[in-house]
Amino acid sequence: MKKIIFLFFTILFLSACNNTQSELSNVNTKYVHSESKIIDEYNYLEEMENDSEVILIGTKKNGESYFDKDGDMVTGFYTISDVEIKKVFKNEKGYALNKGNIIKVMENGAFDKKANTMYGSAGYQLMKDNKSYLLFLRKSTTHDEYTIKGVYYGKVPLESNEIEYDGHLNDSKQASNKQIEKLNRIFEEARKKYKE
Repeated sequence: MKKIIFLFFTILFLSACNNTQSELSNVNTKYVHSESKIIDEYNYLEEMENDSEVILIGTKKNGESYFDKDGDMVTGFYTISDVEIKKVFKNEKGYALNKGNIIKVMENGAFDKKANTMYGSAGYQLMKDNKSYLLFLRKSTTHDEYTIKGVYYGKVPLESNEIEYDGHLNDSKQASNKQIEKLNRIFEEARKKYKE
């Protein structure tokens, strides 16, 4: 839990900005990415499975973004998303997780509508509304929300082969390509193993 709190509430190191088309606003959106000092990385699907209390398929219904600021500077951000459960594969602690229930999931990004700016931790991109995801989760020890394991590792899109990860934070193109290859491999294995 300390890792998650550290991730969300440390001062962000703004490392990259660019303008691009956004599905969120359908106009040029500014992207601000922060580096995460602490992130659980996984080399294999089995590692992520073993580290997750909950594995389920859910559909994002909506979300609300929150920001911490120091004056005009954003120092922390996250989104609390409502996710409707479609199927549960693992429920290690016996939480009330039934098909059709809505759970709160904390995402490692946030969209500022007023500033038309998308914030993301370590390349994280928000889940898309009304899209289904395979989620590897852990329950927060201080709140009712669930957190996604490994920032972006534990959020596997099911309606496309996209990985929804922006890896340009890596120091080199080679490092970025290796990260994307690893995510693609883990996600492909997860999609084959866990089906509705």
